[in-house]
Amino acid sequence: EKDVAEHKFKEVNDAYQVLSDGKKKSKYDRFGHDVFSQGGGAGAGGFGDFGGGGFEDTFGSFFGGGHGSHIEPGADLRYTVEITLEEAAKGVEKDVKYYRKGECHTCDGTGAKPGSKLKTCSRCNGNGRIKEIQRTMFGNFENVVECDVCHGSGKVPEKKCSKCHGTGIEKEKVEKNVKIPAGIDDGQRLRLGGMGEASENGGPNGDLYLFINVKEHAIFERHDSDLVCEVPISYTKAVVGGDIQIPTLDGAIKIKIPEGTQTGKVFRLRGKGMPSTRGGRIGDELVKVVVETP
Repeated sequence: EKDVAEHKFKEVNDAYQVLSDGKKKSKYDRFGHDVFSQGGGAGAGGFGDFGGGGFEDTFGSFFGGGHGSHIEPGADLRYTVEITLEEAAKGVEKDVKYYRKGECHTCDGTGAKPGSKLKTCSRCNGNGRIKEIQRTMFGNFENVVECDVCHGSGKVPEKKCSKCHGTGIEKEKVEKNVKIPAGIDDGQRLRLGGMGEASENGGPNGDLYLFINVKEHAIFERHDSDLVCEVPISYTKAVVGGDIQIPTLDGAIKIKIPEGTQTGKVFRLRGKGMPSTRGGRIGDELVKVVVETP
């Protein structure tokens, strides 16, 4: 299919090149397509046969076609959720509130007045698609598009719903409690299927995408599943060694540093980093000490 599409596109491109040539266009205007089709295809100075169907078939393959109703899902929505690093480490539940185009509760999304029925759309005869004829310097070609009356469903209400005026759609407020898994990272997203906008022609709802924004932390930087921080220690403590307080997401802990510790020394705290959303190993906390000089 790809090769066929590329071949047809090349033929259309060659056609443009022929008609952009003043002499060739003049011959085409006087004698028609046959003057170029004799003795070779478009590469030899002619148009080729465009698969035997002319411009309409060639452009039709690019711009769509087909028959029957065309059901499109509703639009997807985006919602940004801001959480702290501590919430990202343990997982958290957030209340999400937003407005969307929802199904009309009066007519259950049909667009028809309660008690009335749907009828075949006279605009598209129930196909959900209509053909538009466009006239160009190369001839006429068809463009198949969604019906502007039934929006692709092929059906319209006999009597319109007074609440949504026949659209089947009304604005609604959505409130949902969402569980955000432990270990989620800044910039990741969660997909909530069917929580987007309602379709205008009876299709499924779109999806809601939650984009996660993890606030910058005052102490820690995240590197994949590891947390990195710097801890200042006194010159005396660095020389003689001893216990120092280290911050973690679970609270401060004590660790022992050896005598003669220098600036830049990194201590690894196993399992004090971030969990993975896929399960498995928890990351570490990497503590870099900075010796305060007198």
